[in-house]
Amino acid sequence: MKRPLPSPRMITQADEAMLWLRWLDKDIGQILWARANRKAWKGISWQHGISRATANRRFEYGLAVIVLRLNGKAVPRKRSMAFVIQRTG
Repeated sequence: MKRPLPSPRMITQADEAMLWLRWLDKDIGQILWARANRKAWKGISWQHGISRATANRRFEYGLAVIVLRLNGKAVPRKRSMAFVIQRTG
């Protein structure tokens, strides 16, 4: 069965979400995009040459950066990924 075509509103929302990836490093943005497209962690790990745990940490960090930016807050540059993730949680 074919999926229904997206509505104009859904396309606009997807375009806006893709712009958020510009706030991230290239590799982290690629991990987020791959997970958004339901790619398996194993494939992502192999593609980037990292462990699954590292890929997951980068994924969580990318989401945290997007959340902070959408809320109008600055992303601390001289802090660890874990600190940024905890700041949003």
